[in-house]
Amino acid sequence: VTNAGGKYRFVQSKPALIGNFAYGKYTNKTLRFGDYELQFYTRIGNDALVSAYGETLGRALEFYTKQYGEPQGGKRLIIAQVDDETLDFYSSQGIIFMANRLFEQSREITQERLQREAALQWWGLTVGLKSFDDAWISQGLAEYSAFALRETTLSGAQLENLRRELLEKSLTFEQTASLSRTPATLDDQSTAYQYIMFGKGASVFRLLRDTLGDQKFNQLLRNFLQQYRGKNASIDDFEKLASQVAGVPMRYFFARWVEGTGVPEFTADYQIIRTRGGKFVTRGTVKQNYDNLRLPVEIQLRAEGEGESKTVKVDIEDASADFNIESSGKPLEVIIDPNFKLLRISQDLRVSSIARRGIEQFREGNYVEAQQQFEAALKLDRSNSWIYYHLGLLFLEQRNYDLAIDNFKAVLGGTLRPAWLAVWANIKMGNAYDAKGDRPRAVAAYKRAETLGDNYDKAQEAVKKYQATPYDPREKTNATAVK
Repeated sequence: VTNAGGKYRFVQSKPALIGNFAYGKYTNKTLRFGDYELQFYTRIGNDALVSAYGETLGRALEFYTKQYGEPQGGKRLIIAQVDDETLDFYSSQGIIFMANRLFEQSREITQERLQREAALQWWGLTVGLKSFDDAWISQGLAEYSAFALRETTLSGAQLENLRRELLEKSLTFEQTASLSRTPATLDDQSTAYQYIMFGKGASVFRLLRDTLGDQKFNQLLRNFLQQYRGKNASIDDFEKLASQVAGVPMRYFFARWVEGTGVPEFTADYQIIRTRGGKFVTRGTVKQNYDNLRLPVEIQLRAEGEGESKTVKVDIEDASADFNIESSGKPLEVIIDPNFKLLRISQDLRVSSIARRGIEQFREGNYVEAQQQFEAALKLDRSNSWIYYHLGLLFLEQRNYDLAIDNFKAVLGGTLRPAWLAVWANIKMGNAYDAKGDRPRAVAAYKRAETLGDNYDKAQEAVKKYQATPYDPREKTNATAVK
């Protein structure tokens, strides 16, 4: 940038997508995170959010650098606050623009979007696109990168919840268009586009990771970045490189998951055999409804006895594959894809993918649309505790405490899957009673949560907090977190 006589001249010295610039009365704050320098240009009074956003970006940048190599824009990133007449986010090489509304309140979804925007410095800006039809290798890969980062920070039920969430997003508009056709057929600001390109797009990269194995997949991404650094690439280029790294043609994978629509539905037929040694063998066949499908599929057997579960992996080469699992305890249940690694459909997922639209609307602050989606999902499954829980959160956020309490009670009378719903429904029910000024009932709800002992997402810390101090809906720190 040069300044002569009040006129500024901007020169782009490296090939990159056309950028943008912003000007205004800014306060500047520079943060360092590892080798990265983050320069924030924001309005006065945003220091707390600047620090939080800086930490999110710093961790993301370091993770991606370790995984893939350095971005083309170097190790300085500028974050500039802009007005609300533009997009929520806009990224160019070495800079991220963020709308003013993102600095008004901290939301979990903003942190997740920052992780994705940071990844665009690699996928879309270091490696460009030959055409917008190739957006999957930018947008899908950026969302996958953010997902992979979050995977490293979670375990147990929280990790399972993260994986299921991605699957639900992938399924919501899956039949509308394929990944390769979505840029040409859908408005890139539409909900359907967002779910397909970012949700299904990330899921397909994750499926490719499980198909190739971690080592080959990571090698593929590093090779892709190195080979096309400062250049434009297409989906075809990525497929050719994937086939080289895999050592076998990957046409079947790209034809099915990138160029096609539709996902398989799995079933398992099995019989239980008692051995002479007193053990059990569960012998069966896992089936799905597509021809020429090649996938690694995990099958879990849950049996009697504490911690008695075993998981095996079978490779489906066409429509089915056989499995044998031995156990000491009596088999109780066979679960296909227990860790939500596959792009697949089931009756349960049909319902939850509708509810997922409601959750995303809730997170965006669109409460009317969120309620409509939750109620549509409930029509398909009146016993679904997970949906009642989110309806309860919605009414709690809107300070409709009686309806919130009714829905949290419905959680406890429903399926209670996942199991953590029991403890958090009691905590949130206590919050609603506190907000009404009914402290005795609130304390009773917190006591029930304490008795359960489940500490998912630091539930017991929340119990102690509200046992000591009543929930106050007017405090910003009490903002309802959507699970």
